[in-house]
Amino acid sequence: MAKTVIIVLMLFGFAWAYPPTRARMLVAAQPALERMGPVGRKLITPVHRYNTRTEVKFIVDQLKLSKTEGRDIPDERTFQRWMTRRLLTKNHGKDVWGFPYYMIQVSGTLTIGSVGEDGQRGTDDDIRISTAF
Repeated sequence: MAKTVIIVLMLFGFAWAYPPTRARMLVAAQPALERMGPVGRKLITPVHRYNTRTEVKFIVDQLKLSKTEGRDIPDERTFQRWMTRRLLTKNHGKDVWGFPYYMIQVSGTLTIGSVGEDGQRGTDDDIRISTAF
């Protein structure tokens, strides 16, 4: 019996160490974690950050693809409309915390980002990816 428990714990540990598997495990456990209050939020925050980073990277890739194919690229004003029209994210242009993704273009550099859990741009919890464009 003890060997079985140790093997199960080891398998759980290996699965937890791999971020995509960890994300799936926490999504399945999300309802229970949300009822745990601050402890549950602390456990689920890394998954939210991983999923948001994945979505931001996907948006950047779609913008690069649009540019390569010669399609119109949105500017900062039309970015949200472009996101909604293309249905690029699960939450229709918003991150997992309910805030819209943003786009900044400065002298050949494109930045796509999420304001993070606190909802304020320019803080440590922001998730953003910049690329030459």
